[in-house]
Amino acid sequence: MRHTNEAFDGQNLTGSLQGQEFFECTFTRCRWQELRVENCTFAGCRFVGCQWSNVVFSFTQMREGCFAGCAFRGIAWGGLQGKSALARPLAETKNCMFQYNDFSGMALAGYDFSSCEFRDCRFDSCKLAGADFNGVRLGESQFTRCALDKADFRDAQGYVISPADNTLKGARFSFPDVVRLLDGTGIRIE
Repeated sequence: MRHTNEAFDGQNLTGSLQGQEFFECTFTRCRWQELRVENCTFAGCRFVGCQWSNVVFSFTQMREGCFAGCAFRGIAWGGLQGKSALARPLAETKNCMFQYNDFSGMALAGYDFSSCEFRDCRFDSCKLAGADFNGVRLGESQFTRCALDKADFRDAQGYVISPADNTLKGARFSFPDVVRLLDGTGIRIE
C-alpha cells in the first residue's frame, strides 16, 4: 500500500509491518516496539517525538528521514540503506536519544549529531569524515574501523576511539577528553 503526505499520530505498532510505501509522511508520537519492518520504503518522512524499541528492518529502505525529539533503543540503522551503502537514510536528527543502536557500515560523512545523545552505541566501518559530534554525550559508544577525518569531537564525552583502528586526520578533540584516545594503549598519564 502506498501512503503519500499522510499524517500518523500516536500510533502504537508491534508485530510486523510489511510491503508499505511512505512518501513525505509525518509520524508524530508513534511507538514502534518489537516491530519487524519488511519490504517497506520511507522517503522524505518526518518523525516527531517517536519512540522505537527493538525494531528490525529487513529489505527496507529509508531516504532522507528527519527525526526530532525521538528516542531509539536497539536499532540497527544499516538495515535501512537497502542495497546501496551510499544511501542516506538520515537527513536530520535533532534532540534525539540513541541507546544500544548500531550504525555499522553507514555513510554519514558531514552529518550533524551535535544535538543528540548516545549510550552504548556502535559505529563500525562508517564513513564519518567531517561529522559533527561537538558537545555530544556518547556514553561509551565505540568507533571501530571508521573514517573520522575532520570529524568534530570537541567537548564530546564518553567516546571510545582507538587511533590504531580509525582514521583521524584533522579530527578535532578537546582536552581533557582527548586523553580517552589513549585508553587501551597501556600508556600511563601522571
